Amino acid sequence: MKKILLLTVVAVFLMIPFTSFAKTAISDSELGSVIAQQGVTIDFTDFNLGSISIDTISWGDAGGFGSTYTSDGWVGASVSLSDNAIVISGTMDIDVGTANGVTAIGIKLPTVTVSGNIESVVKLAGDKTLTTGANVLGTSFISGLSVNPSGTLVIYAH
Repeated sequence: MKKILLLTVVAVFLMIPFTSFAKTAISDSELGSVIAQQGVTIDFTDFNLGSISIDTISWGDAGGFGSTYTSDGWVGASVSLSDNAIVISGTMDIDVGTANGVTAIGIKLPTVTVSGNIESVVKLAGDKTLTTGANVLGTSFISGLSVNPSGTLVIYAH
């Protein structure tokens, strides 16, 4: 369940339109006089996410298994986060460098704190919307989760 939550937080984070953080637009002539700097820093000051609701996250298998369970089967959850449940603070630094013939992107991540409540209802069902013959397996509740990344995420191709 924590992996689903982490993937959800990462997906939400990656879907944020970074261009909306720009304060002013500059003209082509002004852009022509800009000198390149090293790396990019994105400042997350009082950046809060909350009131997030995911109706269904599910994965399944068409065709079932064995000689008894021959129909489609799905497992998944519905997820809800309270107001201001996720707070992102600090800076995210992105830079590019080369070492030993390998060029890589380095990303230093900001602090992510989940201070609200996260609740999810886990179900088994016969369809991906988790409605056909749905059985509730249980409910998970997370509160006070804090993620404080350190180091640098490095991305490169072989």
